[in-house]
Amino acid sequence: MIKRNILFLIFSLILPLSSCSIKKQAINTSVFQKEKIYEEKKTLKFLEKNEPKNLENEVNNTAKILKKTELKKMKVVHDKKEKNIKTLTNKFYLNFAFGISSLENYDVYNTSTNEAIWDDRYTELGRSFEIGLGYDFGKVRTEISYAQETGRFDEYLTYFDKSITKIDNDRGKLHKNFYTVNSYYDFRENKKISPFIGFGLGFVNSSQDSAPFIPAYVRQVFFMQLKGGISYKISDKNYIYIEGFRRDANSHTTSDGLGTDYTYKANKGFDSSGIQIGFRKIL
Repeated sequence: MIKRNILFLIFSLILPLSSCSIKKQAINTSVFQKEKIYEEKKTLKFLEKNEPKNLENEVNNTAKILKKTELKKMKVVHDKKEKNIKTLTNKFYLNFAFGISSLENYDVYNTSTNEAIWDDRYTELGRSFEIGLGYDFGKVRTEISYAQETGRFDEYLTYFDKSITKIDNDRGKLHKNFYTVNSYYDFRENKKISPFIGFGLGFVNSSQDSAPFIPAYVRQVFFMQLKGGISYKISDKNYIYIEGFRRDANSHTTSDGLGTDYTYKANKGFDSSGIQIGFRKIL
């Protein structure tokens, strides 16, 4: 009986303590859950508040990167175009040359008999001048040019009596204008010293004052030109050169100045050769 009462007493004491402990534990769990919910709500609010800003920043950063990349591409294209234009422009050039020319003597033939009647002679050297505009493709250059030769018809030999007629100094002046399309080949591109050769086709307008028994005339014929020389590079855009040339023209017709019906043909009337010193400027 006493044991039973003791057990009852112990049980009565333990039960309230257990209930208090369970209750306290339940309270602690509830508080923890509330704090957890509060923290979650707080975190959610923070994310809701800042996420749009972060997203906007990411979008802005992406847009900035794309814009920067696009601008970079545009700059590359622009620089390339400018470089191409500059390269294209830098290949145009001007040249200027002057020198002396040897005007070739020529026989004049009677067209009906094909017999040489007289020989026109140029005993003194003439003067030459040339200016041109060209484009440099590398080793090959092309240009259009204007050249001028001046001289004087000094005397002529008449074959049937072997007589020589001298021309007064104020008569027999010769003036030739050449209009030519030339092509050149430079053997050593962009080198300090470079040999070159050239070939040209064009037409010449030649005028000569009158002489005894020879009337004044103006003639136009086609001609061919050959050149060869050496150029020296004095800077990136400036060259000096020396060249020799040979100009061969088609034949032309003339009269004897006596009013006859005879027609005469000059096979080499406008041929010449010479040497020039020139300057070439890259634009």
